[in-house]
Amino acid sequence: MKWPFGNKKAELAPDAPKILRLAGEPVAVYAIGDVHGCLDLFDAMEAAIVADGDDLPGQKLIVYLGDLVDRGAHSATILERVMAPAPAGFQRVVLQGNHEFMMQKFLEQPAKNANWLMYGGVETLMSYGIAIEPGEDVLRDVPLLTHRLESAVPATHREFLANLPCALEIGKWRFAHAGYDLSRSADQQSQSQLIWGPPEHADQFVSDLTLVHGHVPVDEVTRTENRINVDLGSYKSGRLGAVRFIQNKSCYKVLAVGGAPNTSDISQDLNHESIT
Repeated sequence: MKWPFGNKKAELAPDAPKILRLAGEPVAVYAIGDVHGCLDLFDAMEAAIVADGDDLPGQKLIVYLGDLVDRGAHSATILERVMAPAPAGFQRVVLQGNHEFMMQKFLEQPAKNANWLMYGGVETLMSYGIAIEPGEDVLRDVPLLTHRLESAVPATHREFLANLPCALEIGKWRFAHAGYDLSRSADQQSQSQLIWGPPEHADQFVSDLTLVHGHVPVDEVTRTENRINVDLGSYKSGRLGAVRFIQNKSCYKVLAVGGAPNTSDISQDLNHESIT
């Protein structure tokens, strides 16, 4: 079974952020925080999710909340993995994070978007086999760099990055890399808010919606009034976090791999209780 995703962008201006909507709910949704090129954590988390969902009959969804790339050593391999078929019984959705955005812009115009290199872009280029020597000025010869990029980064990866959605709506959940204006509908969201945030703006609103996001590293998966932060700072902490939502249940389960593994079931009214 394949879940039909509505594309809210079809109703919007051509440059509006792409927001997906899933009218029905999978039996379970797993939302995963920032991977940042950490292949061992990526593999461990998908294995943990497959094992966790083994006794849940029906279609299940894995949502990557952005920032799959940069900082860690294996960004190219991770993009290849998420573009491949998901494990049996699952589908994947990958949302755009600010690092995917910066990578895409660099690939389009390296000279104008060189700041990406200071935020993990060098490691990503190296994952594609573009060797960069310490202190090397990669922009010294832009035509040569452009040729190297075109040769090393597959067109399928470029197309994948260019077409990532910025957010996903499922019931009362709003999944985005960083922020989401809970007072506004999908057609009023901005790409900047969705991929750069700040996430804590969601706490300003009285809403029955909940934002699930990454972008801001925390020591443990953190719950506030209107949002859940699942970014455990993978490339520094050696840990990757996720949360699982079960269809028609007001509870979620926290999963973490690497470092000090931790799983816990948290049963609560998600609109009113806070967890720190």
